[in-house]
Formats: sequence, structure tokens, C-alpha cells
Amino acid sequence: MGSSASKPETKVFTPATPIDFSASFLSQLENTPESEYSRAQHTEKYIQERVAAELSKLESQTIAQFQNTTNSALLTDDDKTTALPSVAALNEKIAKLTQVLQENAKLAKIEVPSTIAASREAVISCLKENQGKSLNCWEEVEVFRKLVKEL
Repeated sequence: MGSSASKPETKVFTPATPIDFSASFLSQLENTPESEYSRAQHTEKYIQERVAAELSKLESQTIAQFQNTTNSALLTDDDKTTALPSVAALNEKIAKLTQVLQENAKLAKIEVPSTIAASREAVISCLKENQGKSLNCWEEVEVFRKLVKEL
């Protein structure tokens, strides 16, 4: 009755032009040590190295820009005109620099909501409990992914 639908059909497609591979090419494909998994690992490693290089480059640029900003704030034109600045002027400059540093520190901090932090800790603890069995933590990882996407 329904036997024809449950049997898988095998379809064979024949190309219009004959395809012929040499024996050496086929043996090379069969004996290649690289698999899809190893290619994916190499690709992931390459991406991580590029991201790390870009991050270090951005970090060095930010540090250089910060140093230029602080140096220019310390050495202004009015320092060159007066021989000895007053204590009040120096205290004012120090207050301005302190304010700039505090604003930069606020920009550098990333505030993570408590729900994401708790979910992250749940993933970490699950992975520690199931060492070598990371697939047991898929539920925690999915919850963490959903929370991060919502962010």
C-alpha cells in the first residue's frame, strides 16, 4: 500500500560530457590527511590570529592617541609664555586631566547585565563539571547565546 513511498529512490545523473580522472589524482584525494574538520580548525585559527593582530594594532593606536592627548594637555601654549605657572592653574589642569581620565575609564568599561553574567557563569561551571563532555552543556550555551543576541 505505502511501500513505494518508504523505499528510497536512487537517481543517477549522467553528464553530457565524459568525466575522467586520473588514477594518481584519485589516490591523492583518498590519501590526503586534511579533512573538513582540520580545514575548519585551520580556518578558525587563521581568523583568531587575524582578530588578535587587529586588536593589538587598535590597542597600540589607542595608546598612542591617549599619550598624544595627555601630552598636548600638559604642554599648552600658556605654559610657554609664563615662566612659572601658579599653583591654582596647575591644580585646575590636574582636575581637568583627572576628569578626562575618568571619562576614558568609563568608556573602556563594558557593563554586562547580571542575567548575561549569570548565564556565562552557568556555562563555565557546566563545562568544568562535564570536562571532555561539552555537549552536555548545550542548553546553557543556547540560553547564553539568546541573551547575548538580545543585547
